[in-house]
Amino acid sequence: MTYSTEIDTVSIQIDCNSLEEQQGISFMIARAIGEYNKVCIKDNIFTKKKEILFNNNRLGIIRLGMNPILNKFTRQYDTNYYVAVSFAGLKSYIGILDNLSKGCLFATCGILNTFNIDYMFTELDVCLDISAKIDNILAICTTKLPRTEYHLVNHSFYNGDTVYIEKISKSRLTYNSQRAYVYNKAKKENLIYPLTRFELKLQKLFFLNNELNFSMIINALDRYTVMYFQNIYEKKIIVDRYNSYSRVSKRDIYRMGLDKYRLKPDVVKIERFINNLKSYKLY
Repeated sequence: MTYSTEIDTVSIQIDCNSLEEQQGISFMIARAIGEYNKVCIKDNIFTKKKEILFNNNRLGIIRLGMNPILNKFTRQYDTNYYVAVSFAGLKSYIGILDNLSKGCLFATCGILNTFNIDYMFTELDVCLDISAKIDNILAICTTKLPRTEYHLVNHSFYNGDTVYIEKISKSRLTYNSQRAYVYNKAKKENLIYPLTRFELKLQKLFFLNNELNFSMIINALDRYTVMYFQNIYEKKIIVDRYNSYSRVSKRDIYRMGLDKYRLKPDVVKIERFINNLKSYKLY
């Protein structure tokens, strides 16, 4: 059984001082993406977004927006203009699309880094892709967040081919700093081999508090224990053992023998990806 650590979604936001600056940065990003990658960028008249496309496959979006921000000195609200750029599906196992998505992402950050334009990360999906069926995988949250509800391990909300760990309503999904789930990646991408993905979504609230702090990303990952069981009966034993605890500490993780089955993310790969993204320049 093999597994790998992947980054699947990256979203960034550039705050602007004026409408003219917003338009200029949007144009500059779109031009850099188009010049360095064989993609087309089209305006979607329905969503009011620019879509980055390759053969009608959407690789990413560029969205312009504005929101009010309280000025601490004047105690009045100023208008904040922003450009948001998002790339989802950086690891879809369709080679040409994955390479183009990453190329567009690096072109975006590269042009901003080249001209020293500040941007903040607003979303990052960190994944473990496991060469096994979903029945052989168990993911649990061993360090729970305050004011967050969780499904019981043996009653995790199962919807089709996805198991959700946190108990969050659809209307509240964006109000959490992070959430995680396990799903059948092979079925989603029509792969001919078994592949299960554990995905941790770090959302906008996470970065408002932590910016892009590598140690905080690792701490977020460490809240979860992802395990592979060759024998389904052993998985049931661990579930029962886990549910017998009212509260789980790090010491209990070792006491329950979870480390024997645990799959650990490649933190060096994550750090290298982030550092490359922040330091890459087009010229």
